[in-house]
Amino acid sequence: MRSPEKQPMGYKYRSSQTVIIGTACLALLTEVLLYGFVVPILPYMLEVRLHYPPSQTQHLTTSLLGIHGFATVVSAPILAHFLDKTSSRRSPLLLSLTVALVGTLLVAFTPAYWVLILGRVLQGIAGAAAWIICLAVLVEYAGQGNMGKMMGASMSIVVTGTVGGPVIAGALLELAGYWPAWCLPLGFLAFDIIAWLILIEKQDLHPADASAQNETSEYDETVPDRNDRESSPLLVPITQTDSKDGEAEQTPSASNFYFIMLPDIRVIVGISNSVTTSIIVAALNTTLPVHLRQIFGWGPLDVGTMFLLLRVPGIILGPISGWLRDHVGLRYPTTIGWMVMAPMLIVLGIPGNGISWASGEGQGKPIFIFCVVGMGLALPFIQGSGMLHVMTILEEYESKQRNIFGPRGGRSRVFAMNEVAFNLGLMLGPLFAGPLSEMIGFDRMSMILGQSREQFF
Repeated sequence: MRSPEKQPMGYKYRSSQTVIIGTACLALLTEVLLYGFVVPILPYMLEVRLHYPPSQTQHLTTSLLGIHGFATVVSAPILAHFLDKTSSRRSPLLLSLTVALVGTLLVAFTPAYWVLILGRVLQGIAGAAAWIICLAVLVEYAGQGNMGKMMGASMSIVVTGTVGGPVIAGALLELAGYWPAWCLPLGFLAFDIIAWLILIEKQDLHPADASAQNETSEYDETVPDRNDRESSPLLVPITQTDSKDGEAEQTPSASNFYFIMLPDIRVIVGISNSVTTSIIVAALNTTLPVHLRQIFGWGPLDVGTMFLLLRVPGIILGPISGWLRDHVGLRYPTTIGWMVMAPMLIVLGIPGNGISWASGEGQGKPIFIFCVVGMGLALPFIQGSGMLHVMTILEEYESKQRNIFGPRGGRSRVFAMNEVAFNLGLMLGPLFAGPLSEMIGFDRMSMILGQSREQFF
């Protein structure tokens, strides 16, 4: 029996589950906010600080947003591989927050375009690491019974940061100025770093006990309960065949994770839902500032307000969508969300396309605002469904064969897979929407997005 050890000062609060979860949520929000924060500021940075002509603004904006997504897509699987080998969450997260701080400083100072690119690459890599680590912290500290709620909360944070970043940046740029606007994300990052330096993980005091507890929890999570057995599919994939009595169970190596998961069509469905959702969000981030300036003459504050209208309904409906998913499953809420999103995207392109009654002087502005609010109502029923779907499939595999994905399970790789899917959409969205909006117009571009709806669930 271990002799009593003196606890560090403030241990009760520094190791509190509530404080750690809240700090992880704040770190996740900060990293996601950095993606969209630069959107309404980019025209000012490119045209005023770097002296590029306005005709190149859309092209350069598309490139910068796409580079961020590319850096995340490439780095996420590599980061997940190494993060699966460590039980500590604090040290890797502190490193990612520091890298994000350096990248944000490079973007804010904007001495040259190549420095902007380097800053966005660092932000993308740091964001990928923070995504994986923070989601792992939320799941580990919340417990198995609250996974659905935590996934819903994390997706709400992601949408808030992605869509809310342009709102805050546009308002601060117009009302306070360039450097006061950048003080917000820099302050958030500094606060996150200080908070995680103060927090105490279980591993910091008793690494052996924490390791044993993790192994026990991994085993407990692989034992299917009565509800799992009753909801399991009748046809089991051949990779899940049970071993015969008396035979030693052969456990696949951890490297088999992607070979087992990716051939499952249900996993592809979940990934495609995440990709399509992020493509739409990134496409709007890329094209709305320039489009609204052209058809309505709106500045950063008005554009930021549109992004705010896109997010506010989701904040209210987020808990409702989570409750529906827990009680009726993923299929119906997700399908309804896409059925609302598709027509809103199509009608969104009508204002400013030459129709007199939908012009800036006519009913164009009310129509546009109505569509933005409608998409905001649909987003909480769509966002996060893909990852929750894949997580459910992961638990199904692990309940049938213990340690099928290694002693620590496959959660980090699911988070990385969703991170790749989400950021693949963030990368493809600007590359798709920017050139299309320039070549065929915003109205046809939004119509194409509206026709990409999915009804897989």
